[in-house]
Amino acid sequence: MAKILHAFIKENSMNAKDKIYDPRTFDDEALTCPHCGWKGTGMEAHVAGFYGLSKFKEVLCPNCSEYLGNLSRDRPNDKEENSFNSQSGPA
Repeated sequence: MAKILHAFIKENSMNAKDKIYDPRTFDDEALTCPHCGWKGTGMEAHVAGFYGLSKFKEVLCPNCSEYLGNLSRDRPNDKEENSFNSQSGPA
């Protein structure tokens, strides 16, 4: 029974690379790098935006640049329809 449970957990565990962080809570999110052991918050991590080419930004370890997951992009509200965001491009 224990072997079956262990196999189930291993198969169904979320890979860090599949993690999608919520931009509303990301700055306070506790992060750990599986490569170098860095521990910190989303505010301390590096975020690569690719200027509107994707609906996600990549979250990287500030110590070794290991990929830690994705940050969902904020989309402009209807009120801000004509605004410009340097990370997501023109609305």
